[in-house]
Amino acid sequence: MNINSLAELEKLESTIESIFRKLPLGDILHSLYLLKKSPPELRPFMIGGIALFAIRFCPPSKTSKLIKNYDIRNLVNISNDYYLADPITFDKDLHDKFIDENLVFMLLRLVSSQFPFEPGLFSEFSRPALLFHEIPQQLQNLSGIPEFDFDSKFQAITGVSVIDFITIGFVISSASHGNFAVSRDYFKKMRKQGINVSDQSLRAVLNQLVADKSKLVELYEKRKNQDRRFRMYDFNPLLSYPIIRPCQTKQFSTSGKDFIHAPVPELVASRISTGIFYQMYNIYGTKFSEYFGFVFERYFGLVLEKCLLSEHLLSESDIRNFYPAEKGKAPDWIIVDGSTVLLFECKATRFSRAAQAIASEDAINSSLAQVKKGLKQLASFISACQAKVPELQKFHHCSTFKPILVSMEPLFLINSEFFREYINALLATEGVTGLDWQILSIDELEALQPHIAAGFNLAQVLDELRNKSFNNVLENLISQTNRTFAHSFLYDKQEELYQRLGVPEESRPGNRKGDKQH
Repeated sequence: MNINSLAELEKLESTIESIFRKLPLGDILHSLYLLKKSPPELRPFMIGGIALFAIRFCPPSKTSKLIKNYDIRNLVNISNDYYLADPITFDKDLHDKFIDENLVFMLLRLVSSQFPFEPGLFSEFSRPALLFHEIPQQLQNLSGIPEFDFDSKFQAITGVSVIDFITIGFVISSASHGNFAVSRDYFKKMRKQGINVSDQSLRAVLNQLVADKSKLVELYEKRKNQDRRFRMYDFNPLLSYPIIRPCQTKQFSTSGKDFIHAPVPELVASRISTGIFYQMYNIYGTKFSEYFGFVFERYFGLVLEKCLLSEHLLSESDIRNFYPAEKGKAPDWIIVDGSTVLLFECKATRFSRAAQAIASEDAINSSLAQVKKGLKQLASFISACQAKVPELQKFHHCSTFKPILVSMEPLFLINSEFFREYINALLATEGVTGLDWQILSIDELEALQPHIAAGFNLAQVLDELRNKSFNNVLENLISQTNRTFAHSFLYDKQEELYQRLGVPEESRPGNRKGDKQH
């Protein structure tokens, strides 16, 4: 149905509420679980949205009652009408404002409500283990690195070590892909298979990943959009607590009948990866983010190293050996490929919640601050190379310079023509013109790595990405290399866990049918 007014949207929400209030939370979640296994395929964002309606409106289930199943296809259809509505279609003021703004702002609202539920995480365990455990250990006591004891500070806010958090989260994620309910018995099985974690650690992890109805509703009410014209883009608390405890007044750790359920299992993987970054940033602020910049830079360099064929790789510290800081900005990493130079600047940035939900120009400009800063740094270094600065003699023979900004999370639509024009206009106001930039997320490079290592040149692949979507380029590479995640340098680190848990190869990330990037 078409929504023609805010009143119609509110009426639709009331209708949805009246239906959900009659059905227990666990029943709706199980009915949704069965429905998503049947055609037509339900998009993960719609599963998350329907689960949110159930969280808000359904009464909690009781462990004393059996789960029932219902035909909820009508609920899915009217929920679809709700979540695909946009206020510019029924609010004249917003429509008039939109007409004067870039089309990409509205598109950003739409994709930001959908794509986070389909994370392109290529490695559920290896990446966070490297980013949050191994690399922080490697950086301890190194000169030039801010002092920050990652693990002790993580334990201070969670009560569990970061590696136990990632391991247990990975176990729950693996279990949730093939099961509706995860019970206490699953963790007993996990221990028998040699994945030993204490009851205290298990409880601490569950406290971070699992929430009941009241906790989820409380978080929803706290973070929902104040402008209710944008209610269809409200924050979904499953992004913070991806696992639901449907039953009331029972503790999962003590009841054999209680269970937990992840409506969108992929969100568990996100929570134990990028979710750790934002959890730490929310507590420790810029002290953490400044430190983590060094961690992210080193991790990206590790991925780059695994992409090399005959190219020459330089880190920022290598560059500083001949181009001191007082001479100007330097990229985090450089690849020299004949007369072509790839320059990489790493930024742990993303679009803010306001930019994703409302997409006002002010919110988008604020979110692009780090992008603009990184591109300006690359432009400055390229200008110095082209000016034949003596200290940069190593690059005097080079004729092509490709600036690439690397983000920790995907910046949706950022390489589209609409955003390119907008960002170029922002750069032009600060004197930067003619910069032929690209923006790549770390998960995109992770997905490309096994194929580039098979013999495909990174510079050529980046050229292809200028004219084709990432998925099209990746699918073309897969068809030529026949490689999967099993060929990634990240695979071995979690292969042992896969085998212990009995996860079939075809069910593993990167090997599952339909796994995509955005």
